[in-house]
Amino acid sequence: MPVEFIQHNIRLANGSETRPGSGPTMDRHPWFLAAKRILDAIFPGDKSQYRIADLGCLEGGYATEFARMGFRSFGLDVRETNIAACEFVKANTGLANLEFVRDDAWNVGKYGPFDAIFCCGLFYHLDRPKQYLKLLSESTRRLLILQTHFSTSESSTTSYLPSIVRKLLARRGAKSTTAKYILSPMTVHDTLRGRWYTEFWNDQVFKDREKHREASWDNLKSFWVQREDLIQAIRDVGFDSVMEQFDGLGTDIRDSMLSGYYHQHSRGTFLGLKATA
Repeated sequence: MPVEFIQHNIRLANGSETRPGSGPTMDRHPWFLAAKRILDAIFPGDKSQYRIADLGCLEGGYATEFARMGFRSFGLDVRETNIAACEFVKANTGLANLEFVRDDAWNVGKYGPFDAIFCCGLFYHLDRPKQYLKLLSESTRRLLILQTHFSTSESSTTSYLPSIVRKLLARRGAKSTTAKYILSPMTVHDTLRGRWYTEFWNDQVFKDREKHREASWDNLKSFWVQREDLIQAIRDVGFDSVMEQFDGLGTDIRDSMLSGYYHQHSRGTFLGLKATA
C-alpha cells in the first residue's frame, strides 16, 4: 500500500517530516496544543497509565503526539490508505505506546474503555450523531474532546466545499470552486436539530470511497447537529460537565468568532468531562 500524506505533517524520529514545507508539524498545530492543555489539566504528571483513542485518526498525527505526551495512544481509522500512513509513522517514530487499528469507528467499543477520546474531523461525517455520542460516553471513563463542524440557525451554507467536491466541480468546468457547503433546511433527526449534508454525489464516487480520505464511509449523507443541541446532547449521554473550548482558534479568538474561521466554518471544540467517582 503506497503511503501518501495529505493532511498531517508529522515529525519523525530522524527529524524529517511527512509533509515538508506544508507548515508547522502536528506538535505545533493549534488544535493539538488546545487538546494538550486540557489533557495536561485532567491527567497531570505521568500519563503512562492512561489510554487515549484518536477516532478517525487519518494519518495518525494527533495519536502520535498523544503518545509523545506519554499516553497509551490508540488510533482508529477505516481506510486502508490512512492506516498505511499510520503504520509508516509508527515504524519511523519508535513509539512503543502507539497503536493503530483499521476498523469502523462505530466499533470503538471493542477496544475500550479509554480514559479519554479525541474525535476530530469524524463526527460531522456520521448520520446517527446521538447514537454515536452515546457510544463515546460508554467508551470513555473521563474525557471527550470533540472537534467538529456544527449547524447554525442562521444559514444553510456554513463552510467551504471539501476537496472531493472541488475537484469534481473543476473537472466539470466550474468557474469557481470556493462556494460553501450546501446543507439542507433545518430539520430534526436522531432527536437533534440540524442539517443534512450529502457526502457522495453519485454511486461511482461512493464506490471509490477508499480514495476519498476525508469523507464518510458507509453513509451517503451526514447530519450536522445544531450547536446548542450538540452541547445538550453531550450532557444527556452522561458527561457531567460540558464546555466549549476556544483557545484552539489561536490568539485572536474574538475575531475568529465574529468574522474569521469559527464564524465562516462553524467548527469548534466541545468537551465532555465525567466527574471522578
